[in-house]
Amino acid sequence: MARNTYYRSTHWRALKKATHERDGWRCIVPGCQTPTHRLTCDHIKRRPNVDHPTAYDVLSNTRTLCGYHDALVKETATGKRRQDGRLIVKGARSDGTPLDPNHPWHRT
Repeated sequence: MARNTYYRSTHWRALKKATHERDGWRCIVPGCQTPTHRLTCDHIKRRPNVDHPTAYDVLSNTRTLCGYHDALVKETATGKRRQDGRLIVKGARSDGTPLDPNHPWHRT
């Protein structure tokens, strides 16, 4: 199967950087202490497997996760996301948004 080229695009690199900056270069899961070099940028709502930007490729549909927390919601071989893409962790809403009002997501 051909690899999706979107994830090598300028658009994706800029979106990934903006996501990490917004999230303070840390996993959004409360209490996670994963080093910054092990972070990933995750789409909250699964994007279609296409080689160009879509309506899903926006800052509001991305979050910074460490490899461990990303694996909790990653797609299975069938293409369905585990836990329907929802992070079910203490201290976070079902969409993974931190409950902590001091988290960078809540800064204006």
